[in-house]
Amino acid sequence: MSDMRGVTGVSTVIRPAGDDDFRMLRLQHDGAAFVTEWEMGLALEGRVYVATAGTVTTPITFGAGTIDTTEPDFDMSVPASTLVIPLEIRVYMETYGTNAQFECMASVGRLGVLGSTGATTVTPTNLRMDAPFTSTVSIVSNVDASGATYMTGNVTEFWRAGQQFSITKTTASATAAVDDPNLFIWRRSESRVAPVLYSTAGITRLNVFATSQAGSGFITVIYAELPGSALA
Repeated sequence: MSDMRGVTGVSTVIRPAGDDDFRMLRLQHDGAAFVTEWEMGLALEGRVYVATAGTVTTPITFGAGTIDTTEPDFDMSVPASTLVIPLEIRVYMETYGTNAQFECMASVGRLGVLGSTGATTVTPTNLRMDAPFTSTVSIVSNVDASGATYMTGNVTEFWRAGQQFSITKTTASATAAVDDPNLFIWRRSESRVAPVLYSTAGITRLNVFATSQAGSGFITVIYAELPGSALA
């Protein structure tokens, strides 16, 4: 008779130096194996963060009209040799403005230049409350187009949602529709795969856009961050 054994690794995880290194199965302290709940394992380790553009009852103002790639409503810049994997993106529309198209999009890529003015710094927080690690990424919202260029390498639009026509609702609004959502969500668990933001030289970036005639609202991004050695 044989049994399955492994090494506990919750707060401290030792990662191998290469792809071909043999490792024992990783276990929690109660003996449960990390098999499908990889994200929760990272959260227990202190490697999952949340960043929000807009907070409590104060939304941010989104770009007006259509998507302008030089003015992301949320921009995350990941330094070289740091690994980031988005886990969830939420766009909540508090207002749309007058009757017009609404569209939101998330994209990733390399390089590019952020706008020089108008951006608001966003400080990510660790989902483990004692915060054993601090995120090394730089995040801003409401990026201004002045001096900006869009990402230039391996640009990928991996999520898009929207409505053909949207309008801010009023009490007993005559424009109310049966299906008129104001929350749009991308989840890695539903997409099955996610972008991997990593480069040995130069920054990689995640951009989120939300545009309508005169929109405002909130963007929430949950992501895992690991040292680049995790890909060794």
